Amino acid sequence: MASSADAGKAQAQAAEIMQKFEAIKAEVRQYGLKIGELDSDRNEHSLVINTIKDLDPARKCYRLIGGVLVERTIKEVLPAVERNLQGINQMIKQLSDHMKKKQTELDDFMEKYNIKPARQLQNQIGIKS
Repeated sequence: MASSADAGKAQAQAAEIMQKFEAIKAEVRQYGLKIGELDSDRNEHSLVINTIKDLDPARKCYRLIGGVLVERTIKEVLPAVERNLQGINQMIKQLSDHMKKKQTELDDFMEKYNIKPARQLQNQIGIKS
């Protein structure tokens, strides 16, 4: 009777460990997705800056703000786009730092509970996919 209770307790602990592992892994994945999204925004901002920086500052240009297209001059728009690019770069750096910390936490968690990815187990026992 005691052994079945111990087995149930061990299963509950294992499920709890795997649940925490999956949660940490999902966080790392979310950081990666957000960094990818911001990297795309950074590329778009850089493209805009490189395109308009050499044009006449009094020239008209259009900017999408909150879903509304507004007419401005390059002189007004260029500094705002450059500030946005700086903000995006800072956010990418912060998210990358957080992601590295979470990845380290995930690696430590895997080591502590001896969790190995399926591919690693397959390689250890010699199974080819």
